[in-house]
Amino acid sequence: MTGDSAMLVLVDGTVFDGKPFGKVGEAVGETVFYTGVVGYQEVLTDPSYGGTLTTFTYPIIGSYGVNDEDNETPQVHPRGVVIKEYSRTPSNFRSTGTLEDFLVTRGVVGIRGVDTRALVVHLRDHGEMMGMIVSGDVDTDAALAKLKATSSPWASRHVGMGGLEAPAVPKPEGKPKHRLVALSTGIKRSTLTTLARLGCAVKIVPVATTPDKVLKLKAGGLLLDGGPGDPNAAKTLVETVKTLLGRIPILGIGLGSQVLALALGCTVERMKAGHHGVNYSVKRAADDKGEITVQHHSFVVSADVPADVEVTHVNVNDGTVEGVRSTKHPAWSVQFHPSNDDWNRPNRVYTEFLENL
Repeated sequence: MTGDSAMLVLVDGTVFDGKPFGKVGEAVGETVFYTGVVGYQEVLTDPSYGGTLTTFTYPIIGSYGVNDEDNETPQVHPRGVVIKEYSRTPSNFRSTGTLEDFLVTRGVVGIRGVDTRALVVHLRDHGEMMGMIVSGDVDTDAALAKLKATSSPWASRHVGMGGLEAPAVPKPEGKPKHRLVALSTGIKRSTLTTLARLGCAVKIVPVATTPDKVLKLKAGGLLLDGGPGDPNAAKTLVETVKTLLGRIPILGIGLGSQVLALALGCTVERMKAGHHGVNYSVKRAADDKGEITVQHHSFVVSADVPADVEVTHVNVNDGTVEGVRSTKHPAWSVQFHPSNDDWNRPNRVYTEFLENL
């Protein structure tokens, strides 16, 4: 690690001191916090965190290193990383390198030594907000002025993967049972792996693909999976999905859930403090049963849905909408990221979607 000091400046003027971590430099983004104990490599390579300064709440990060197998996509998506204590020497038989080298190689600015507990309390009390990580001797007032003059990457960033490389698509064993097309809003390796196990052949196409080109692929269903940005800014994508309603079954996940909801006439709003973690309790309206879910989002579908839209899942903790479906068209969505119950039983979100193709 190079340099002796760094700071995290929030747009409301709050400053947290620390030391440089990862690439030494400057990074600006929406400050969010992830509450999982493990999974930092998966989070860093998840497109849902594009444009953020991602704060890891677990106090020691890096203890099991990184490896060549757990990346959700080939790139790191947060603009910056905030941690409390860094474990310099990883201890895990799967480790092929250190977290800091992983960040340096990919040009990601970070800060360590931050009182992340105090930071999370501040964000929960005052809401997620823009922040800036700066290394070295910096004029705090000048940094704050620069931060205030910078627009949110979620407002300027095009929703979806854009020109970024998508993960490799695994092939199902034997003849495919289903053929799906996925708009590259931010699809992850874990999603593709699960779908391959379920016998799905998936073709990923650019997020700007027109409805006619989607239909010409003659797929059995359309997948919108995760991704960064404010869905309200993705007007072209929303119109594409709206045009495809009733012409192809659609499943939206994460950001894809919000895009589908907008296409169905719902509204999507910014949360005060988003859901970023692996332990969110969700209740299914159909049977009143619950499950523990993985979530990565700072926007949410409003509970006031149109008459032809049904809320299918609700967050147990705060009552927010976690899933909707159309009563007119074959279209379903979940705000969380479905994870397998175990190796032999994929999450029912996928299986119920495939049963309706």
